[in-house]
Amino acid sequence: MISRTMRATDELQVLMDFYYHTVPVVPHGEGVFCYKGQVLDGGLAPGDYGMASGDRVDFFLEMRPDTFVTVTVRDARGPEVTRTMRMTDAMQDLFEFYFEMTAHVDGTFVSSNGWRISPDDTPIDLEMEGATCHDVYFEPSSKHNDPDAGPSRHK
Repeated sequence: MISRTMRATDELQVLMDFYYHTVPVVPHGEGVFCYKGQVLDGGLAPGDYGMASGDRVDFFLEMRPDTFVTVTVRDARGPEVTRTMRMTDAMQDLFEFYFEMTAHVDGTFVSSNGWRISPDDTPIDLEMEGATCHDVYFEPSSKHNDPDAGPSRHK
């Protein structure tokens, strides 16, 4: 991970140039920078996107519409956490990111169709093709062993 502190009024191109200088194997101008699934415009500032201290910008060398999906974890008791990920990434990456961004330490993740999500599942396994944004729901550990929490995709 590369980290850079910026003012809310600095152009994001400063961050992009910093990335290219820090990672010389990536040709300048290649790839895309995304925030919460939205491709960033280098002429705009973090404040234009509503970014706060500690927010993360993702870089993707190649961006094909069918390669990435944006998943938002929703929790009635906590903040929403959004992450753009590859269709082939294990959901474990999303789980770890969610736990880093919230105070939760355990619970169950459930897809919008009611399936409990395994850490080994991928967005493809969860049939997230076709749309760019999908919701996943987090149920804190008090519901973790609840048989009514939703069926598992796995038999």
